[in-house]
Amino acid sequence: MTISYVSCSTTASPFSESNLSSQWRLWRNCWKRTSRCCPGCDSNLRNNRHWRRWTGRCGPGIHCQYNNNNNKRSPDLPSTLVIHQEKETIGNNHRQVPFLPLIEELWNQPYQPEKLEKAIYEWWESSGFFLPRNDPSKTPFTISMPPPNITGALHMGHAVFVTLQDILVRYHRMQQFPTLWIPGTDHASIATQMLVERMLQTEQGKTKEEIGREKFLQLAWQWKEEKTKYITQQLRAMGSSCDWSRERFTMDEQLSKAVEEAFIRLYEKGYIYRGYYLVNWSPRLQTAVSDLEVEFVEEDGFLYYFKYCLVNNPNEYIPVATTRPETILGDVAVCVHPQDIRYKNIIGQQVIVPYIGRHIPVIADEAVDPNFGTGALKITPAHDHVDYEIGKRHGLSLINLMNWDATMNENCGCFQGLDRMECRRQLWNWMESHGLALKTEPYRIRVPRSQRSGEVVEPLVSLQWFVKTATLAMPAIKAIQNGDIQMIPSRFEKIYLRWMENIHDWCISRQLWWGHALPVWYLETTADSVDESFVVARSEEEALYKFKLKYPNLEEENIRLRRETDVLDTWFSSGLWPFALLGWPNTETLDYRKFYPNSVMETGYDILFFWVARMIMLGYELTGKPPFHVVYLHGLVRDAKGQKMSKTLGNVLDPLQVMAEYGTDAVRLALATSCHAGQDIPFSLDKVMAQRNFANKLWNIGRFIIQNVRQRYGKDELLAAYQQLVQNPGDWLSSVGLAEKFVLYRLYELIVQVTRQIQAFEMATAATQIVDFVWDDFADWYIEIAKTRWQEKDSLQVATLLIYVWDYCLRLLHPFMPFITEALWQWLYDQCGLHKSNTEALVIAEWPQIDESFCHGMLFGKEMEKELSYFDSFRNIVRTIRKVRADYGVAPTQKVNTVIYVKEVKELVSALKQEYRALKALAKTEDCVVESNDSVFITDNTSSSGNGLEYRDGFIYVLVSPVIMVAVGLRGNIDPKKELERLTKQHNKLQKEIETLSSRLDNPKFLKNAPAKVVEDNKQLLQQYQQQRETVLAQCNIVRILVME
Repeated sequence: MTISYVSCSTTASPFSESNLSSQWRLWRNCWKRTSRCCPGCDSNLRNNRHWRRWTGRCGPGIHCQYNNNNNKRSPDLPSTLVIHQEKETIGNNHRQVPFLPLIEELWNQPYQPEKLEKAIYEWWESSGFFLPRNDPSKTPFTISMPPPNITGALHMGHAVFVTLQDILVRYHRMQQFPTLWIPGTDHASIATQMLVERMLQTEQGKTKEEIGREKFLQLAWQWKEEKTKYITQQLRAMGSSCDWSRERFTMDEQLSKAVEEAFIRLYEKGYIYRGYYLVNWSPRLQTAVSDLEVEFVEEDGFLYYFKYCLVNNPNEYIPVATTRPETILGDVAVCVHPQDIRYKNIIGQQVIVPYIGRHIPVIADEAVDPNFGTGALKITPAHDHVDYEIGKRHGLSLINLMNWDATMNENCGCFQGLDRMECRRQLWNWMESHGLALKTEPYRIRVPRSQRSGEVVEPLVSLQWFVKTATLAMPAIKAIQNGDIQMIPSRFEKIYLRWMENIHDWCISRQLWWGHALPVWYLETTADSVDESFVVARSEEEALYKFKLKYPNLEEENIRLRRETDVLDTWFSSGLWPFALLGWPNTETLDYRKFYPNSVMETGYDILFFWVARMIMLGYELTGKPPFHVVYLHGLVRDAKGQKMSKTLGNVLDPLQVMAEYGTDAVRLALATSCHAGQDIPFSLDKVMAQRNFANKLWNIGRFIIQNVRQRYGKDELLAAYQQLVQNPGDWLSSVGLAEKFVLYRLYELIVQVTRQIQAFEMATAATQIVDFVWDDFADWYIEIAKTRWQEKDSLQVATLLIYVWDYCLRLLHPFMPFITEALWQWLYDQCGLHKSNTEALVIAEWPQIDESFCHGMLFGKEMEKELSYFDSFRNIVRTIRKVRADYGVAPTQKVNTVIYVKEVKELVSALKQEYRALKALAKTEDCVVESNDSVFITDNTSSSGNGLEYRDGFIYVLVSPVIMVAVGLRGNIDPKKELERLTKQHNKLQKEIETLSSRLDNPKFLKNAPAKVVEDNKQLLQQYQQQRETVLAQCNIVRILVME
């Protein structure tokens, strides 16, 4: 019996007499019969059927006294399902799988995922299968889900991370590791506030200022409740096997306290400061945004050339070019490169600012690009990041031109009150009328736009809160350099290090209403001796205490505290996510001690700097440990043409709609097989349809195996044979045929490869190999061979192997396709009696394991290698016969006579004769003779096609390998005249294609103007058509002989 736990409470024990209701007492008496212990508090945990009955839950549960996250619960009833137990077999009521009757109802119909998925997921969750096991002998595997923003429906990018993370989680759970995947959502300050404001305007016709902060925040919390419920429903629909008892929101009470504590600790260490700095300002949102939240978009614009007249000689001027004429009003210098000979003589002189008339100096700085514009740069430190840095180096003043709404302020004269774009137009008209404008020319501009609102961001000097990052970045840099944190793919390590080594201070304050309030209080007093001051504190009482210490002579009636109205950057709270989820700053919680650091952080490469870098910096500073050991970065989801998905292009796919139409498993497998680390993901409905077809294939395989096995054998007989195979594979292997040895070898090889690939985060390769094995090796080959074995005396071995391989296939596929595999596995175990092996569900079943000594000693030995080569020969023979049939138009139902000649290898003859029945069935032959004959390999040139084919006495002779030749009877099995007509048409069509391509490749203009890849593709296609033409000509020659006969 395996017991797992979730969060436990730090409040008084629910088992104390004062807390026990009558129901609790009844349950406690039943509880005393069997015992297990919670690792957190040593409270006895038991699985009792009475408990299941009176709680009305599908799974057993208690709530013990350790580490509850919210410290709130009823004293009468347990608030959370906290243990998972594998139930022991009791009589005939050993398994309670509620959807088995539904499978039975659907069994003889095509696969219908919409009728099964919800029932399966509800059973998983209610049974507690997603809770972590308690196994101190194994290192826990932990993932903190990147919290989706509460801004609406999830998109295909969310489906990617859910798929990849759930693959890792389900794999490690099946490997019996204590596995924890913590879900949650993010408050997303800017994005959510925008949407709530929009909703308020649409529904009530009001702004947030009109209803006030308190009512607006109430609306925001209502929005959060609605969206969180919808998002978690979507995550469940995607199959996320999260521990929902630990679900978090970034503004939960406990996480808010963690954010507050982190701010205070960083401030007390000197990492957080308040100051004026040039920030990216969003006029529409009325807040600062970080550099990472600004996208530079290439747009059509103009370069405006104008005169900067010299003070001592107004008839002379320096020509200057700018893309933003409205900022001329705030210029404080003109800057040139110190080595630019055009301007050497005027460095140090004064020039006149147009319209304003202010005198400003000409300075020199190496930051100027002499090749841009005229080589002279106007300097506006208050409105440009490059100018700001130049201004700092030269001690220049800052002149702010704009209000917070991007209208011009009192420093702009008659342009005051104009929008910045209108100011640009009117000022340029003024300069043209006064002879200061030289020209304008079209120019592609990199326009900074807000990721959230899409508006043009304005650089403005503002009083903000910042984090000093240079020191914080040092351990985060060493973590990558020392290998303490591995980044997959590794090429992103260089990108990460380059950014971290040149990191700027982080602006963490936002002028918003929705978000974490800064734990900062300001002192407002009537006392003249006290300037406006602030303290950082955990509460207003603590702030008052600190102010009294700071100003001991200040009378209390003169003190009024005002809390900072700014909120923190969303990425500040998200940066604490991996450890705040587990109880930090309380580092004594069981969750924190057991599950921190996280094992893996799986996320998109597009937020490497937004989020990953900040988690690493804050993790080291606040916990002294890396927040995780591995960073796996996936790419962006694009359409089949590689284009970004957008509403404008009409190529957006809603994962929920696609899952509703094709099934969740098909979507997950399509994503898994397409997703390679760090690479963008080409995605289309064609891929989903292909995997839906694979799901149908799985359903049909399951139906075939169970129907045929149960027709012939009882459950006890099957279970005994299955256990014998599992316990003694060596004895079993020595008594079976080539096909059985082949499929078992390939299965074990697959287990080794897939296990290694998932551990190396090569999920796409792993998924593809499993699909290929199931579809090709198992379904197309072994199952087809198994159909020929039912009449043989050892057919129980065939039935057993079908069950065994199918069981392992479903286990290997489960992380990728959890719903259909669980359904098929439950039905297999129920129908074939395997439930007596005491495994309750596939989601917690053991990952396939192999005995390495057995594999290397017997399965992968030289003798097996030889037998497998014989089976490869068997498959090549079947493929060759099938190809001859297809090439010469033999009807699918028409059986042909076949002779298989083998040269020198007598053991191969014996092996092929053992598979006589399978050869006949798979190649669809009337008779199939296998004989050792060396002389047939010496051609008498009766009719040689010159293309590896010969015709003799009504048979086509084809060389399969140097030691195998197949003769396939054609005479009487085809209509030669009709076939010659078909082949002639095919030849003529190929000839036209060859002539077209040859003409194109002979054209010098094409060779000169076409891209090299297009030319190469045409050459390869021409070669392919020429080879096909030769083959068709050979076939025509042979069919002509048949016509003449």
